[in-house]
Amino acid sequence: KEKLVRDITESVQDENYEAAYDVINEYESYFELTDKLAILKCEVLWELSAYLELKEEANILLTLGYKPYDTYMTYYVKSLFELEQYQSVIDIIEQVLDEVTEHQTRMTLLPIKDRAQSKLDERKDYMAYRLQQFHSLNQHEQMQLILSLIDDNAYQFTESIGYLFNTSFMPTHIQSLMLEYLRLAEYDQCVSVTKASKTITVIPSKLIGLEHSQFKRIVVPEVIALLEEHIPSLVQEAYIHLNTHNIALYPLDIEEVASIKEWKEAYLLYFKEMIGQMDESEYAQQTLVELIKSLNT
Repeated sequence: KEKLVRDITESVQDENYEAAYDVINEYESYFELTDKLAILKCEVLWELSAYLELKEEANILLTLGYKPYDTYMTYYVKSLFELEQYQSVIDIIEQVLDEVTEHQTRMTLLPIKDRAQSKLDERKDYMAYRLQQFHSLNQHEQMQLILSLIDDNAYQFTESIGYLFNTSFMPTHIQSLMLEYLRLAEYDQCVSVTKASKTITVIPSKLIGLEHSQFKRIVVPEVIALLEEHIPSLVQEAYIHLNTHNIALYPLDIEEVASIKEWKEAYLLYFKEMIGQMDESEYAQQTLVELIKSLNT
């Protein structure tokens, strides 16, 4: 144990951070981190630019009550900034300013908040420009733009998104992401949506979120359970298909299309067909299977 600690310390002193990272992982396979080693681990991750891992590690250490709180909070916020999660940086610093005890910590966090706000302002100017060019963007760029608006809580563009939604033909998944944005922006005007040959009128502010849809809550876990029993090798790929289909169907009441039982049966056939296991006796749900296939386009 002492040798491992010594090797970690020496590697950090020598700025050999990759070696230090390896030894820290070896140490953690046998022992819990001490407060001193936890700080060194954060330093190593920072120097290696491993910002995602640093964010997760700092969050875990904060949750577990490692000391000093200010140090891990600073690493957590700095990692969020490097990951370009600027709105999260601002929100968290505003939440924790009363909790940090050191004047120096405040003087570290406040400039990061100012920089994050500046980056957000720059990004929002760029988003406004991209919205003006929306119809010239490809579908991937449109999707990324809407996701960025959601991530940054950029709800000053609500009227623009509402206008685009009501006046333009959009692919189903773009429609769904726009609805999610409008829901979060508390847009309270009626909009019409056509999904699976059904047209419905909704008020976005009254919708449940994408992650809480009937499809996500009920169909996805039940289909996954079926696949774990019948085709376990497809489970990971199935998650990708099902998440894509959840977006495509939102906010449709899926039971107006078919019962939950029929959706489950159709999805089992859909995945069987993917690997060539379907036979003629299983074509009862073929119409629904064809609808499911159409959700991929």
